[in-house]
Amino acid sequence: MTGGLRVPVAPLRRRGAAPRRIDEAVALDGLRVGTVAVDDDRVALALEVGASGRDVVAHGTVDLDWTGECRRCLGEVRGHLCLEVREVFRPSDEIGDGDDDAGDTYPLEADGGEETVDLEAVARDAVLLSLPLSPLCDEGCAGPDPDRFPALPVHDAETGEPARDPRWAALDVLREPDPGE
Repeated sequence: MTGGLRVPVAPLRRRGAAPRRIDEAVALDGLRVGTVAVDDDRVALALEVGASGRDVVAHGTVDLDWTGECRRCLGEVRGHLCLEVREVFRPSDEIGDGDDDAGDTYPLEADGGEETVDLEAVARDAVLLSLPLSPLCDEGCAGPDPDRFPALPVHDAETGEPARDPRWAALDVLREPDPGE
């Protein structure tokens, strides 16, 4: 866990305290959805964290570059995301218990007796929910090049018929006998 992304809450709740500004580029490992991954696991955060009554609100942007595989031609696809985030942190004893927006808030965490806000969870959730699941290199992508990737059936050398995949052999018992046999 990145230490700079844990923000103590007490200074934010002091009378007249200005919101805390977080401008950092951090590495968050494991930011991948399918074949799409964040470049070098690096995301740039530009967040402002401030108290609003008993809640703490974090808002700003998360910037990142990603690389993936085109779903048609399997070529490399690159992209950039600039995500707007606005998340609410609430004391954990106030989350749930019939609260309609319980799933829309993050809990304030106790770190050695001191309440903190974990911005890593906000960044991770925003990134993983926004990465494309199956990107295209171009809307007009025609798919694999037939010269490089021929899609012809493989024929059995002895019979000349298309070769059967042995993984389907277990289903042969379900075939009805051919009346000519």
